[in-house]
Amino acid sequence: MTRKIWMILALMLAAPTLSGCAAAALGAGGAIAADEVAENEGGNLF
Repeated sequence: MTRKIWMILALMLAAPTLSGCAAAALGAGGAIAADEVAENEGGNLF
């Protein structure tokens, strides 16, 4: 196969992986932010 086809296939296979990592990173960031707010309010989330 040509180089262009390989690049297209690689991008198609990488898209779900990268989108999954982005969701996990955002979720972790949200959990850290929620814990920070809870600690500032006098509670402890974790």
